[in-house]
Amino acid sequence: MGAPSFKDLVAADIFDVFLNKQEHADTHTIDGKPMTVVVDENELLERDKSKMGIQVDGTYKSRRLIYVAKDEYGPRPAYGKQIDFDGRLFRVADCTEEAGMLAITLEAVRS
Repeated sequence: MGAPSFKDLVAADIFDVFLNKQEHADTHTIDGKPMTVVVDENELLERDKSKMGIQVDGTYKSRRLIYVAKDEYGPRPAYGKQIDFDGRLFRVADCTEEAGMLAITLEAVRS
């Protein structure tokens, strides 16, 4: 058996480094299933700065940017899909996939 491939090393790093519960991650419930998740409010603020000036009248948006392993979550959720995150309903506003991780922007809209 040869040395592990780069993909194998990245996959191992997902839980050993990025989703390490002693460093960044916590257990959250997504659609009734406990998963290891990183909630990143700082990146969401940075993304919002680039969209300054965009405002929706009469609505309040509660947003979360979460990172979860694709192997744990499953297939990429579609835009607009409703997700129960820790007992609160959100819809998927955006989802990107990179190196086995899903970055999902969740949004709850209330009028």
